[in-house]
Amino acid sequence: MIAEGLLSNVVPVLKKNDTCAQALGWMDLFRVSHLPVVEGSSYVGLLSDEIMYAHGCLNDPINSLEIPRESTFVYDDMHIYHVIEVASSLGLSIVPVLSRKEVYQGAILLSDILHSVEKMLCVDDAGGIIVLEVNKIDYSLAEVAQIVEYNEAKVLSCFVTCTPDSNKVDITVKVNTPRIEPILDTFVRYRYVIKSTFVLGEDVNDELRDRYGQLIKFMEM
Repeated sequence: MIAEGLLSNVVPVLKKNDTCAQALGWMDLFRVSHLPVVEGSSYVGLLSDEIMYAHGCLNDPINSLEIPRESTFVYDDMHIYHVIEVASSLGLSIVPVLSRKEVYQGAILLSDILHSVEKMLCVDDAGGIIVLEVNKIDYSLAEVAQIVEYNEAKVLSCFVTCTPDSNKVDITVKVNTPRIEPILDTFVRYRYVIKSTFVLGEDVNDELRDRYGQLIKFMEM
């Protein structure tokens, strides 16, 4: 998933002559704490409510503020992983997107990112989730997939979680069947440590969708 495919149609932009009060009004309306400042098609920077409140005088134009630009955006051909990295490292509520010619293209909302992650992880599909613990040196995605497929199942999604200062990694695998017992038995025979398991049948998956919908509504409040 590429940044240009995640752009929102609803994020407004600020102009340099807008006042802090106007900017805060837009942020409140769209339930965000950041908005991009644009001059023509050029990206000026990303303004936060924190900067304006720290400034104090809400009647001043935003061009009287120092608006950060560096590292506050992504390019339109970057992967969603980079979008998530920028949003997470800076605590952003939106991520501006530029073309490689430095032309402002739009912005990505956190809810857009969450919807995309939902698709990547196959949240909507019934099946089983298995969390394995292995040594970093022993990690083999090919072997994990082979074990799953040996038991006539398919890997729907997989991600690895690394713990700092540890030689262990967690592998979270979602498979396309709720009958995960044979798969677990095979992992045990191959000396994998099974940390936890979850089964998502249709009933459980309905509950998961409801909870995910509540999360999206909360993010948009």
